[in-house]
Amino acid sequence: MAANLLFSFDDLSRKDKAVRDVEKYFRRAGANPVSVDVDSRIKRTSGVSYREIGLTFSDSQVVKLRVKRPGDIFQVLLNRKVVPMANQDDHVKAIGEIVQAMDRGRTAFQRRLSRARVELPKRMKTAAPRMEKRLEAKRDALRDAVDDARQQLAELRPAS
Repeated sequence: MAANLLFSFDDLSRKDKAVRDVEKYFRRAGANPVSVDVDSRIKRTSGVSYREIGLTFSDSQVVKLRVKRPGDIFQVLLNRKVVPMANQDDHVKAIGEIVQAMDRGRTAFQRRLSRARVELPKRMKTAAPRMEKRLEAKRDALRDAVDDARQQLAELRPAS
């Protein structure tokens, strides 16, 4: 028996039964989604109106399911790349295919993720410059204290 999910396009939300079923099928297939997001905006590509359901998994991989107006999935994106489906009529088997694709591409995805540079926001500043100035001032004060101590020591020693 083919397990087909039918989404309610107009009322699509995180609480929709079909969305919860997708999450459940992914868990059964061995991939645990840590977050599920349903985009409220209707998008349009190649004359097709759709809404997106985004699933983020524990290894940071992202699956986006694009749902058409009739309520069926017409495109699947894995890490921003379109994934062709062999079993598009049976959603449970299709989810198994997606999980296999995630497993196959996990090492390459992790490698790309580790090479990505993360820039700090412009308004975020590090404390290093202020700390450096404070430490330089402390060093200079200690040098002055050592010089004063040496001078006092020289005054206390008898002249020979």
